[in-house]
Amino acid sequence: MKYIIFTLFNVIVSNAFCAIRYVTQSGAGAFNATSWSNAASGDNLQSVINSATTGDEIWVAAGTYFTTTGTNRAISFSMRNGIVILGSFAGTETLLSQRNLANGLSSILSGEIGFAGISDNSYHTISNSGLNNTAIIDGFIIRDANDDRAATITDGLGGGIYNNGSGAGNVCSPIIRNCVIINNYATFGGGIFNSGYNGGTASPIILNCVIAHNTASGGGGIDNFGLLNGNASPTITNCVIYNNHATFRAGGMYCWGGNNGNTNPIVTNTSFVNNSAVDGGGVVSDRLNSGGGSSGNSNPSFRNCIYWGNTASGTGPQFFLLGGATFEATFTDINLTGQTSPHIISGSGTGNQNVDPLFSNIAIGSGDDGIWLTHDDGLNLMFNSFLINAGDPTVTSPTTDIFGYTRTGIFDLGAYECRRYIFIGPGNQWTIDTDWDIGSVPPSLYQGTIIIDAECEKVGLELPFNSQLIINPGKVLTIKE
Repeated sequence: MKYIIFTLFNVIVSNAFCAIRYVTQSGAGAFNATSWSNAASGDNLQSVINSATTGDEIWVAAGTYFTTTGTNRAISFSMRNGIVILGSFAGTETLLSQRNLANGLSSILSGEIGFAGISDNSYHTISNSGLNNTAIIDGFIIRDANDDRAATITDGLGGGIYNNGSGAGNVCSPIIRNCVIINNYATFGGGIFNSGYNGGTASPIILNCVIAHNTASGGGGIDNFGLLNGNASPTITNCVIYNNHATFRAGGMYCWGGNNGNTNPIVTNTSFVNNSAVDGGGVVSDRLNSGGGSSGNSNPSFRNCIYWGNTASGTGPQFFLLGGATFEATFTDINLTGQTSPHIISGSGTGNQNVDPLFSNIAIGSGDDGIWLTHDDGLNLMFNSFLINAGDPTVTSPTTDIFGYTRTGIFDLGAYECRRYIFIGPGNQWTIDTDWDIGSVPPSLYQGTIIIDAECEKVGLELPFNSQLIINPGKVLTIKE
């Protein structure tokens, strides 16, 4: 009994030391980060991160936070193990559950310093090293970096986020979730560069993120570099990789393996759309085995994904393979027009399709409001899409989509689950939560399908654009004034 009491006491004490630290753009009160009314100012965001202790959360209110108020391009934000950095708060919340992301992200981390324009911006908006998956960032727009230096082992890599795990025994594998990584440039890895070079590991978890409008020579969106006994194999889930550009190879994602190193990303329910390059508009998988070893591989695998609208002025609009590298895809929609041997899918290809996804607006990925991660995002599937319920029937995760909406039955392909709400009764009032199959009244009808499978009454009904109403045979919907 003494042992049990002592254990519980230790748990209580250790949790008591975990704190929430608050940051707003201008700060307030005593500026000591102990509450919203005493929030630290945005200029001190990195100082607050540095002073936090394991288990702390940093809550960051809406606003733009710059890497530095000066002109030193080498200064960037950095994450830390055991610290969760959370953005897009209104600045009044007392519980994390009160944070509302439905209208898009409102906290911006920016590398826009010095003169207006990209030329003198920070090399990286976020630069990381020595991280494991207790280092978490969530709820930020990450933008405006420019690592235009000539590429070396450390330079010219990763505009938006640079995860440097290079070197024997080093690791840099944080969690990046609910973020938009946009408008960044680097020589390699405009949006993100994961370096596991020379015996290191850089395999972050990237979840519910948009990586869009980034540019590089290679790897416009993401670059994974696992050469020479290294490993760069991120897990990418519920993401959009959209309209990134590479002036040479890999508009969406570059995977470098070989020389006894591996780059084997696991990609699930992710949409690669409208990316462009000379070779490999969507993805390049490159196995470089020369001079440093004959083993190792580049073998990205894709499940429940979409490849559409990617272009290459040279070879491989959707993907491009080099040096015996592979590209495995199952239950994935890929436009194979222009894909020629050896740039073909490896493995069984079970469940793959080559059909127009029928996005709601492929030309404007962020939707008419111009804001990513809101209900009108252009890569929502239309209701007659063949990609609805077309996923791997054996897969049970991720259980939610990029918005956090529950995936039901057989999953849809891509980042967005088409939402269907069924009125099942036995009551007859639209406003009764338990009469709906999801256990609550539909939160939004935008991009949603309402199915009436019982007698139902509704006072007034407005169906937004791209919504759908289905009344099953023998069922009745009465609309009252």
